[in-house]
Amino acid sequence: MIDVHRLIGEVAARDGIREHIRAGIAEFNQAVQKTENRAGKLLAQEVKDAAAEIREELQRDIETARVSAREILYEVHRKHNTAIFLRSAVAAISAAAAVFASGFWAGTHFLR
Repeated sequence: MIDVHRLIGEVAARDGIREHIRAGIAEFNQAVQKTENRAGKLLAQEVKDAAAEIREELQRDIETARVSAREILYEVHRKHNTAIFLRSAVAAISAAAAVFASGFWAGTHFLR
């Protein structure tokens, strides 16, 4: 009976099929390596672009927060100044009323 496996081995060895297969595998491995390199470069660029976009969005958010904080601070300052003005006005009116009342009292008691 014919040993098929032995015949295939002899034909493969004689025709150099193994070397062709090895060369094909090596070529395939090189192609895979090139594809991985390209994919890595594309991924790196996408990550850089996404990071730049996030950075721009954060800058916009910071600017918006800064403007809002400035508006809030202005409003607090304005209300604080209004409160001080009102207290000063009340104190001045009270003092003026006290001086007027003192003068009126003094006039009614001493100038008769």
